[in-house]
Amino acid sequence: MSRIQKELNKYQKLLAHLFGLTQSRKIYLVGGTIRDIYLHRPPFDFDFAVPGSGLELAKKFAHKIRGKFVLLSQKDDEARVVFKKKIFFDFAGIQGKTIQNDLKRRDFTINALAVPLKDGKVGEIIDLFSGLAHLEKRLIVPVSEKSLTLDPLRILRAFRFAQELNFKVSDKVIQLAQNLSLKKVAPERIGYELMRIMETKRSFWAIKTLADLTILPQIFPEISDLFANPGLLNHSLMTYKKIEELIEHKSFFSQFTKEFDAYFSSMPRRRALLKLAGLLHDIAKPHTQFATETGDVHFYGHDSLGAKIAEAMVMTRLRLARKEALMIKKLIAYHMRLHLLATAPVLTDRAIRKFFRDLADEYFGLMILTFADGYATAGKTVHLEDTILRMIELKRQYDAKRKIARLITGHDLIALGLKPGPIFKTILEELEELQVEGKIKTKEEGIEYLKVALQGLLEKEEK
Repeated sequence: MSRIQKELNKYQKLLAHLFGLTQSRKIYLVGGTIRDIYLHRPPFDFDFAVPGSGLELAKKFAHKIRGKFVLLSQKDDEARVVFKKKIFFDFAGIQGKTIQNDLKRRDFTINALAVPLKDGKVGEIIDLFSGLAHLEKRLIVPVSEKSLTLDPLRILRAFRFAQELNFKVSDKVIQLAQNLSLKKVAPERIGYELMRIMETKRSFWAIKTLADLTILPQIFPEISDLFANPGLLNHSLMTYKKIEELIEHKSFFSQFTKEFDAYFSSMPRRRALLKLAGLLHDIAKPHTQFATETGDVHFYGHDSLGAKIAEAMVMTRLRLARKEALMIKKLIAYHMRLHLLATAPVLTDRAIRKFFRDLADEYFGLMILTFADGYATAGKTVHLEDTILRMIELKRQYDAKRKIARLITGHDLIALGLKPGPIFKTILEELEELQVEGKIKTKEEGIEYLKVALQGLLEKEEK
């Protein structure tokens, strides 16, 4: 019994409905399903190429098994049937009238495989382009010279498959990538593939190669100036690489396992988003470069400007969710903060508490980004290690205590004649700091402090 027959037998009851609907007509199991079976990866997605309408067969099959019908493409006659939220059956009408012509239109040889199915029986595999041999060699090879030009997004798919399957990209892919343009590719498709690449454990090679092929500047035209400066480009790539190493091996951060696990489990794709923030953290440096009379070079404000550029960029170029874009924005906006704290003559507990308040859920990601940034700059991280260790220890101490109840609230500020606004947050945080430091112990002391502070402000205004 073939591998494919064994896998299909596991879903015999479901597929019996499908074969009943096809009424002895031949349909084809195609593409990634066959690839995964040959790679000993249990398939949960089954791809079928069918004569006639893929949509109609999918609708009938969904009704038979009480699955969910999902239209993928009216134009390409593609639909999906989801069974119990965990098994997926994709149907598409055969393109080009014959299965041979259909396979010629596919992206890579390892995906251009087909097996005829009739009444539940598996026929001989159709392998027109040596896909099985390339599976053995673990090589991503385009079906034809036109494969990538027919759909330029396939260059990203090539690297995504290479990363996810631990394959190599063939020289032919690199050659065909030289003259590709992604201008007409939908941002949603680009975002999906790029994030899938970044989600893999060792994606640096793929990102570096995409940079060398000038694919990344096509995705992000805003980084063209960064790419024009070899030093800045290399630093950005090395920051990305170090973040990836820290995520995989933890290294210095292995002593913070609780914080590490909590951070990366709290949001899908957080690993990929942190890497992307690392790649883009200095995006505004070319726009803020300033040289003094003595020749010193500065990039004042590159963090805040870069945060704005990156936020807009990932939303328009990749169609990332708003929450994901805000994460990247915050990390870039504050990526200099920890450097400044680590090099300050005196680092107070108050400054540390403000850091955690400002960063909130992103504090740990920023620590990793800053560590990687420092490593990529000069390879020196001792000052950051000491600072991060102290900060985490202080946070653990405060987290172990019951959260302090504020003695003064917004209602008290209104009672003192203040109008609600952003200033309330600043005032209340300052009063909370005074509570933590033990300088205010009662509500009365808090009110008195406020009255004195407000009187001082009034006297300044009168002068």
